[in-house]
Formats: sequence, C-alpha cells, structure tokens
Amino acid sequence: MFFEILSSAMFGSIVIVAQLKKSGATNDSDKLNKIFSLTGLNVQDKKKTYTAQILKKKVYSWGTEYCYRIPLGRSFEDYQAKFNHIQDGLNNRKTAFNLSLDDLKTLDFRSNIIQQIRDLLTKNKAAKKEIELSYDGTLKVMVYNTPMPTMVSYTDITLTWDGWKVPVGQIREGNTLIFHDFEKVPHMVVGGATRYGKSNFLNMLITTLIILQPDNVRFTLIDLKGGVEFHSFLNAKQVIHYAEEPEEAEEALAAVVKEMREKQQEYKKHGVKNAQEANDPVRHFIIIDEVGELNPAEAVTKEERALKERCQTFMSQVARLGAGLGYRQILATQYPTGDVIPRQCKQNSDAKLCFRVQNGTASRVVLDETGAELLPEIKGRAIYQTADKRQIVQTPMIETKTINQAVKPHIIIKARKEKNNGNRNQQSGETGANPAQSGAIQFYE
Repeated sequence: MFFEILSSAMFGSIVIVAQLKKSGATNDSDKLNKIFSLTGLNVQDKKKTYTAQILKKKVYSWGTEYCYRIPLGRSFEDYQAKFNHIQDGLNNRKTAFNLSLDDLKTLDFRSNIIQQIRDLLTKNKAAKKEIELSYDGTLKVMVYNTPMPTMVSYTDITLTWDGWKVPVGQIREGNTLIFHDFEKVPHMVVGGATRYGKSNFLNMLITTLIILQPDNVRFTLIDLKGGVEFHSFLNAKQVIHYAEEPEEAEEALAAVVKEMREKQQEYKKHGVKNAQEANDPVRHFIIIDEVGELNPAEAVTKEERALKERCQTFMSQVARLGAGLGYRQILATQYPTGDVIPRQCKQNSDAKLCFRVQNGTASRVVLDETGAELLPEIKGRAIYQTADKRQIVQTPMIETKTINQAVKPHIIIKARKEKNNGNRNQQSGETGANPAQSGAIQFYE
C-alpha cells in the first residue's frame, strides 16, 4: 500500500515538473529572465545580446533575493519603469498545477503526499507575490511570497519603550514593526499625495510622544490646512505654539528660534555642547503640515512673499542648529515640488517618509530618487528612508477616538489673545503654567 502511494506521488511529481518545464519557466529566476527579455531590458549590440546576469540568489523565510549585474546601456530607472510588468509577470500562472521545483522539495513522502500536493496547490493559488527593486551597484530584486498587510492598527501596538522612538510601520520581513529614533536622527521630511496617510502618521507620531513622554515633550504645531489635522491637540499642555495661518506660523517660528538662541547661550555659559551633556530631558518638536503654504514662490504680494521667506529662514535655522539643542523639525507636504522644502531643511533631514505621489519628480523631491510613484494605492503604504537604508512600510492607522483618549488627561485651559486682523480669537502659545511647560531653559543635574 505504501509503495503504491509512493509510486503515485512520484508519478504525479514528474507530471507536474513536466508541465512546469513546458510553460517555459520552472521558477522565479527563469521568469525574471524571460520578463527582462520580453520587456526590452536586454541590450542588442550588433549580433550580440546582453542580458542581466544573475550573481547570487538567497532564499529567506519570506521569499527570495536575486542579485543581478545589469548590462551596459541600462539603468536602474529602466527596471523601475517595468516594475508592474515584472510583478505581474511573476504572478502570471500558465499552468493549472502552479507548483515549482522548490515546492516539490518540501514534500514529505512519509505522510499523505496527495493531500500535501493539494494543500500546496490551494496555498499557491491564493498567494500573490510582490516585489521590491533596489540598486547598490547591482540590481536587487526582492520577491516576497505573500503580500504586505494593507492595514496595521495602532491599537495593536504596545507602547512600552523609553526614549524618543516612534513606530514607523510594519515591514515585510517577518512582519516586523520598525521605529524611528528622533534622538539619533532628529529631523524628518514627510511627503505624499492627499488621502494616502501622511497626516495620519503625524497624528500618530504626536500621540505616541504624548503617551511616552508627557512631561518632557514640547510641540510647536503649525497646521496650514485650516487646522483640521492638529485641532485635537490644541489644548494639550505639551503644545507651546499653535498656528493655522502663515502670519501665525511666522510668529510661532520666530518664538522657537528666539528660545533656541537663548538655550544656545545658556549651554555655552554652562560649558556644555548639547542637550545630552546638559542632562536636559526636554525635546521640542516643530511639526508643519503642508509646508508648501510657506513657499515664497506661491505668494501673491510682496508682503506675503517676504513673510514666507522669513518663515523659511526660521525653518532653516532650526534645521541647522536645533538638533543638538533638543529641537526636532518635521516638515510635511502633499505637493512635493522642488521649491517647497527649503534646501537646508532637506539637507539636514536624514529621515524621509514618502507615501504614494503622482510622479517620479515628486518622489525625487522627498527621497532624492524615484520609487514612491510606484507604491500601490493603499492608504498607509510608504517608503521610509534614512542615510543608509530604504524600506517599504505599512504605517499604523490611528483613530480619532484613540487620539482623544491619549490627549484628554493633558488638556488645560490656555490664555487667549485678540487678533488684530478680525474678531477671531486664537489660542496663544502662553500656557500660564510653570517654566518647564512654557519652554524656559532648565539644567538638570
């Protein structure tokens, strides 16, 4: 009986392999070579055809990494332009069996072999492979066996760590949650078209810092989208300056720079170089949602242009001088164009987070390279890039209810001041609280 089952299994395996070979591609490596050829990525020089040469292949639990030397005359952008062709081609199944040689190697002939084959067929039929492309002198094609989750809930994250780390998102490898440490990389640029998760990330970041560092975090929140994004935090004791209009933004930024300069003089007087040497636990986050509204090129009048130029000067000063003094600047925009983010701000922001954008030009503004325009149309999907690494993440989704629950214990009554340009009352940056809350300089033994 056992011999009959074994014989049937071996015969079935032979038939499957024959079908796979007949299809012209027995594994992903063969498929990739075929796709490169059919999509015009090979280079023809007279009678010779130059193809991408595979240098190595490494198998992981999540999938496979292929490393290629690309032919002369081709660039990484050429392969990126064929991203959809490559990914769809790997998922194009010409055989009903839909099994590879690697699948067959996993069969255990001591168990029910027929059921194992059925299970593999069912599993592989439902699976959809996804890819990532990168280039470091060689072309790397990461083939993932299963898709990345389309939603990660913030409520599933347990906030138990110390310091200034904030969750960035879940990566494919092992479904691992990764973090950004603002103590190591102080400034960040965030970009992405509307409705893809940029503002959700900013709200999640602020909420996390309030939960983890309620007594040490300070915020200057500049919400140039009419106050619709940061309004939940307006009355939190951690918010020192709040602005919704360019005029208010200038006032808030000027106050931050003044405070920063004063702290710089205090550090000098005490013979310390930075917040760490001063044992100062306070970190002040300046977060601007839609920094494009402060772009001088968009100004209508000379006065407006001058105002926005002053705002950009303040932002540049924070970017250049603020890191060692405990200031962290996060600039976000949904319209990534070359003149939106001040050059010095971008140069001093080693962390970038870019959600889906409309084209490669917008991707280059945020990341200095293309790729974000190829992200799937999934809310929360982004590219997280630091000086030495680039990863695709699914950022956590936070609900308004969760934000309100986190902020509620920190709500205080703040003083108000009359605005000269109308009857509208605006919350001032004065908290009426102790010096630590107002951002005054303190040294800690």
